[in-house]
Amino acid sequence: MAVALEDFEAVTQSRPAQPADSVPRAEVEAEKMAVYEQGYKAGWDDATQSEAQDQSRIGAEFARSLQDLSFTFHEARAHVIQTMEPLLNELIEKFLPDLVCETLGLKILEELRPLIEDGTDNPVQLVVAPTSRAALQKQFDQTDISGIQLTEEPSLAEGQAYLRVGRIERQIDMTGALDQISDAIRSLYALNERTLKHA
Repeated sequence: MAVALEDFEAVTQSRPAQPADSVPRAEVEAEKMAVYEQGYKAGWDDATQSEAQDQSRIGAEFARSLQDLSFTFHEARAHVIQTMEPLLNELIEKFLPDLVCETLGLKILEELRPLIEDGTDNPVQLVVAPTSRAALQKQFDQTDISGIQLTEEPSLAEGQAYLRVGRIERQIDMTGALDQISDAIRSLYALNERTLKHA
């Protein structure tokens, strides 16, 4: 019994020979390049988006940290000022008035010397508060300036004086500076209290 086998040689010869790759090589390369570019762009976009998210997260954390630091700084500053309040009150009530008394004589001499150096022969009149007279007299006795007529004026506060040489008159007010310092410190206390209340 004979087996009949199909003859492939005839079929192969009847078909025209085709190249293994029917798409031109240039198109394949272009398609590969397009796929590569698309993948690269997708990767780049993912990296950019990830970077932007990281930057946004870092920025938010940094802002939160700065806010915490700022709060901590203001809170610490308020507590420091609060603990210094008794010391500053002591300065206002005791040290600064004494300082005003001590420096009043120096301020008067500072104003007086140029007037004396100008060669005026007019007498020097100094009007002061009754409480300032003794301390000022003691200071003037230690200088080479003589002929100062000290006059008391009850309406003047300690640290205030009027200096007259001929027609020239000058007002010296050390208490005004003391009041400004006191007001500034009290304003600082008020601001500090608001800071502590409202955090």
